[in-house]
Amino acid sequence: MNCLHCGLLKMEDREGFCFRFKKNINLNKPETDCMYFIKKMYEDGDALSPQQHLILQDQDFRSKKMQGPMR
Repeated sequence: MNCLHCGLLKMEDREGFCFRFKKNINLNKPETDCMYFIKKMYEDGDALSPQQHLILQDQDFRSKKMQGPMR
């Protein structure tokens, strides 16, 4: 799991841009073990955009935020 395979990465002229952290990513030395990593998802054979991945990830985090232990 590194930036090159993340759905939040947008490729721009041989550079990567992370939509989660709003920063450029060095593709020669991508970061690993990011807790915001999300596998690329496809719809009708086309990959979702980084913006769509970010929306889905935010919704997933919000749904898990209010879950607590069962009593």
